[in-house]
Amino acid sequence: MKSHAFFVWIAMLVAFSANAQMEEIVVTGMRSGEYSEMPAVTIKKSADFLVQEIRLVNDSRSPELRKKEIISTIDAMLRRASSEKRIALSYGEGFLEPVELNDESLQILEDKKRTDTSTIDIFVKTTLAASDNAKERIAELRAFIGRAQLAGRTEIEPLGDIGLSIVNPERYRYDILAKISEENARIVQAMGTKCRIKLGGLEGRVQWERTDVAELTLFIPYGIEVTDCTYAP
Repeated sequence: MKSHAFFVWIAMLVAFSANAQMEEIVVTGMRSGEYSEMPAVTIKKSADFLVQEIRLVNDSRSPELRKKEIISTIDAMLRRASSEKRIALSYGEGFLEPVELNDESLQILEDKKRTDTSTIDIFVKTTLAASDNAKERIAELRAFIGRAQLAGRTEIEPLGDIGLSIVNPERYRYDILAKISEENARIVQAMGTKCRIKLGGLEGRVQWERTDVAELTLFIPYGIEVTDCTYAP
């Protein structure tokens, strides 16, 4: 496949990327998909946030009081986060949204295993720059949670280990495609032959794997097929 043909393929993907939302995706596990192996071409990027999922639990006598005390706890955390700048609260499953106390999707649920107990799961996160010390940021995040002003009978239960989040991983699509194009050109040169080279899977979404405490390896799960080689005399 010639270079101009490759970029024609890229042009066909513009509509897909133009419609990608500015979504923040939480990475609590190691992989984003079910791919057993990463392709040859990848890029490494620092995560945008370190995140800790927590559960607020309250067993006060009435549902109304439980909700009031949980909301008061979240409100106090929001006010502290606003003053500390680097900290923020989010909620969601996979895709994170800022916590808004008047948002109907922010639901306080009745615990199915414990009677007269209400819970809500949220994420506490801190910004992360490439130059930051990840261990220091993690310590700050845990300290913020540990200093939470708990209203009434509200308690905090950490859920899992510190995770990462990345905002709109699709913004790295063309960085990855450019590297794939470079790799394709090297393959053609290394073969020293006239071959038909076919790339597949480039229409797929950007995937990721957590490869360090605060680092993600991003890739598009493409495949390459080399056929019809004829050796030059």
